[in-house]
Amino acid sequence: MIGSEPPVAAEGPGSEAVGWALAAASVLYAFLIHHGIGPGPVGVELRWYEPRGFLLQWSWLGWAMGSTLRLLVVLSLPALALSLGVVATSASAVARAISVICVVATPLFLFYGDQATPVWEWFGWRGSAVIAMLAVCIGLALTAPLLAASWLRLRWPFRIAVYAPFALGAIAFLRNATGTDPGLRFNLSPWPAVPVFGLEVAALFITAWLLGMAVGLRGVAEWRREPGGRSRLVIGTAVGIAVPVGLLALGSELSLFPFRVGRGAYAATALVSAVAIGLAASLGVRGAADGTRLRSLYSGVGAALVLVPIVVGQIWARVDYWVTREERAREIIDALQTWFDREGIYPDELDLLLESGDLAAIPRPAIGFAFLYDGEFRYRNFGTSFLLEFPAPRWVECAYTPPFEDEEADEGEEAPWELEAGVEEGIQLAESWSCPSQPPELW
Repeated sequence: MIGSEPPVAAEGPGSEAVGWALAAASVLYAFLIHHGIGPGPVGVELRWYEPRGFLLQWSWLGWAMGSTLRLLVVLSLPALALSLGVVATSASAVARAISVICVVATPLFLFYGDQATPVWEWFGWRGSAVIAMLAVCIGLALTAPLLAASWLRLRWPFRIAVYAPFALGAIAFLRNATGTDPGLRFNLSPWPAVPVFGLEVAALFITAWLLGMAVGLRGVAEWRREPGGRSRLVIGTAVGIAVPVGLLALGSELSLFPFRVGRGAYAATALVSAVAIGLAASLGVRGAADGTRLRSLYSGVGAALVLVPIVVGQIWARVDYWVTREERAREIIDALQTWFDREGIYPDELDLLLESGDLAAIPRPAIGFAFLYDGEFRYRNFGTSFLLEFPAPRWVECAYTPPFEDEEADEGEEAPWELEAGVEEGIQLAESWSCPSQPPELW
């Protein structure tokens, strides 16, 4: 994480030009790695944005490709060197953020080009887009304090204009976070890798660390302002370490993550937070209380800028999920039951419910923004049963089947799964949902 005001070393238009040139070189290098390591389509003319895999043919790289770790280190070092050059020569938070994004993108391209080539080949350009956008999510989260420092220097109209596209983009990704419907235009792959891994995992963890760093730095700043108050340093550091751990525990309890956070993650978070506080309190501020306080402010604001759209997007997605499952799907289910009670069989198509007047209009799933998604419930008739499906957040395909009456069961026989005990003509098994009432954990 980078949490400081622009460095004093970057002075003059000449230095700034060098920084931007190095940022452009970072982009070109990441593009080179993408084209050189990634698998391209076979037997068709390649488009400009598709990888060629030419680095795999360079004999002098054979020794590096003998080990994935060696390959990652050797070919990621130039990206890291270029990024350090940007930090040393440019005061632009944007240029530095671009270089960090490229530092993240380079090993991702290398790993998927070397170890997960079939995944990349299967998804084609979507694989490239997902990897690049993951790097953007992680890189922007890591450089959030730098970007926040520049953002705070703007007037409010410009702050809103700059921030709104990123916030709305994150919310759109999270509202459209399903892997089962190609009609969701923000779903770049059959799996929602960007919202799940880029936003719900990486960005949220980084945000927790940044908030902890902000709290810890505040304690350091107060101690530096009054050196005698050593207790402020100890308390501030301890709280700074505890805050991210508590936030991860809360996020896990609220299912903000697609998994249950374990002890290892808590221990790693405490360690990362302690190291981040120590580095941020020493590098570049020269023991100055005001510089430390500003660094704390930028870290806290940067974390908030990342956190707000993710939380809003998750809450919105959960509301969508509940409305779709509990209200809109139920409206169709009730209408189908009305038809079945009258006809003794379910209709062949949902449109027949309109003709019969059982439905005034067929509801649509409440997933994603209307101008990005035009999906609908999928219905299959099985005579005396049916299947109603809709896509939902996090790799979930929600499917509903109605209660099933086992006419061959003994009268009055009971079972733990029955909906009504002791029905006259056998056991009526409960209706079945393939998805829980809340978005599930993935692992």
